[in-house]
Amino acid sequence: MPEYNIMYILGGFAIYAVGALLMIIAYRYGELSVLQPINSMSYVFSAIIAVFILHERMSLINIIGIFFIVSGVIFIGVSSR
Repeated sequence: MPEYNIMYILGGFAIYAVGALLMIIAYRYGELSVLQPINSMSYVFSAIIAVFILHERMSLINIIGIFFIVSGVIFIGVSSR
């Protein structure tokens, strides 16, 4: 079983808590139909981190999926009031 540095785990929880708090504040002032798709951008950021920092390989279907997520968020953001 690999050993995990407790500081990395606590740091991850802290970053998650800040993100969750910011989303709760955003839900209070924004439209759910706009904010929820923006929340799906976390998958895009995770993929970017995986490629550039962890040197993961992405297939064409992954790249197409990321393109559709980003396109959808842009279309929803532009069409909101």
